[in-house]
Formats: sequence, C-alpha cells, structure tokens
Amino acid sequence: MKKRFILLGLCASVFILAVYIYFQNKNTHPVQSSAIHPEEDRIFFIYSNPFIKESTLLSTSTGDRFNRRTFKVADVPYIQTKSDASTDLVLLAEHESFYYTLEKDVIKEHPLSDPFAFWYEGKDVSVKAYNVDTTGNEIHINDRKTEKEYSLTLPSLVTMGSNDENYIYIIQSMSLYVIDRKTEEIVKTLGLASYADTFADSENFIVASSEHKLTVIEKGTWKTTYIPYPDDLEYADTVYYDKESGHFHVTYEDKEGEANLLEYGKDFSFHAYDLKFPYMEAKFKGNQLYIVAQEEHKKGIGGYVGVFDIKSKKKLYQFDLPEEQVKVQDFVVVD
Repeated sequence: MKKRFILLGLCASVFILAVYIYFQNKNTHPVQSSAIHPEEDRIFFIYSNPFIKESTLLSTSTGDRFNRRTFKVADVPYIQTKSDASTDLVLLAEHESFYYTLEKDVIKEHPLSDPFAFWYEGKDVSVKAYNVDTTGNEIHINDRKTEKEYSLTLPSLVTMGSNDENYIYIIQSMSLYVIDRKTEEIVKTLGLASYADTFADSENFIVASSEHKLTVIEKGTWKTTYIPYPDDLEYADTVYYDKESGHFHVTYEDKEGEANLLEYGKDFSFHAYDLKFPYMEAKFKGNQLYIVAQEEHKKGIGGYVGVFDIKSKKKLYQFDLPEEQVKVQDFVVVD
C-alpha cells in the first residue's frame, strides 16, 4: 500500500512537471542566434508585419556584421529597453495582448489584459498604458518614490510618458496631462499646437514635437508657446534634451523625404541642419543621433542607417541594412 502511494505521488509530480514545462514552452519562441554580445550587439532592429507570422530581430554594432534572430511571431513593430539604464529588450505588439522579451536563445511571450499603448520606465516611476478600447486608455502608475500604485483612465491615443520630481507627464493626441505625484490627480491638461507623438523635458520646460508648430511649456507657470517650424518641414518627429548644452533637438523629415535636425538654444531660437540622409525614424543616444530609413526598391538592401554627432552635425558613419521578408519597423540603441 505504501509503495502504491509513493508511485501515485511520483506520477502526480511527473504530471505536474510536464504541465508546467508545457505551459512554459507554449509561451516561448525559439530563435536562431547566438547569445547577445555587449560589444557586437548595440543596435537592434525589428522587422515585423501583422500579416506574416515571422519576425526578425537584427543586431549589430557598426554594420560590419549582423546577428540575425528569427521567431514565429507577427505584429511586433516596437522595440525598446525596459529603461534608459537597462539593456533588457522588450518587443511590444500593436494589436495583441502580449509583449515579448529576449532571453538567451528564446523569445518569451508575456500575456497582458489589453495591448500596450506605451511602456515607460523612469528612475523611480513606471507608467504602463493599455489600449482598453477605442474610446480610452488605462494608465497604471507605480511610483516607487511615494510607494503608491494607482490607475487613471485617459482618452485614447496616448503615446508617451515621462516624469520629474513632482509630476508625471502623459501625452495624448493634442493634449499633455500633468499628474501630481503627491495627490495622484491630474492637475493640468495643456493644449498642444497640434497632434504630437513625443516630447522631452528639462528642469524648466516641456517640449513637444507637435505637427505644425513646436509646443514649449514652462513648468510651474504652465505658460505655453507655439514656435513655427521651417517652411520645408513635412513632419516633426523625435525630441531630445541635451543636458550638457541645455539645448533641445528635434528631428524632422522635409518635403523631399530627407532628414533634418533643429537645435533650439536656451531662448528657443533655432538653427536647422540638413543631414543629407533619407528619413523614417530617429533615436538619440548620448551625443549621437541614429537615423533609419527603409529601402523599397534595391534588391538585397532593406534600409539605411546613419549615425551623426549632434555637436558637430557631422555624419560619423553609415551602413546598409539587409533585406528581410518584411520591412524594418523600429530600432533601439543600447549601451
């Protein structure tokens, strides 16, 4: 009798272990690649399409050689790190309630209640925004400084969050919401010049790259100024604050499809620089600006990458991206 109970116990343990392994494996997607190398894998590119169930994660340091990781997942057009200080990669789906992480030789799937609108990780604040439905977004805030967790509901089309010592900022279409970290309440809703995707902030200002004019908001007084862009601007994109110079930078695509850089001084007068490079998307990292453009027509080439010094405005180097089954959608630069 005793042996029988032992055997039954062993069978139950084996069954539970098998179920655990099944569900663990069910949420992983094997990739064809070596482990990430800190010196060789500094720039990561995601190639993805919602209608083709295979995505490619490509990485390089200077474009001399590439590490290629393919996995059976569709619709992951966004890639980021968990925070500015982190090298942990996160792949965000656009329409599905999942996000993915790269762990050694597998892509791991993490289920969500709703698809992400954005995921922001600051030094002591985490903001996760979810697309609950077409009319609204649910914002989950974990404030590690005040040791509070709470949720807010905002209208749809939230795209980015940030914070300073006193406030959390969330951009939503043509508005910027200001949340007081002490009271957990929305204390200001500020109008932008037009629709905006991104912003950056300094100690005194918030700057949003709204479509038709740059929006500059003075912290504390919340006075808002709209500054016209150059006439050749097609659309304004990424905003960056350089603490060393105290200047804001904005990338934009001109009417010819070329990349340009605006540098705003402390009085918000600006200089425009034609970078003579095609444009799709740009990211700042330290004193360098990385620009990626897709290629539609040349066989074997999937896109172009240009790396520029924001001080001198000179191109440091460029390289071609290999062609894949789908187009490059997004990229991230890690330290």
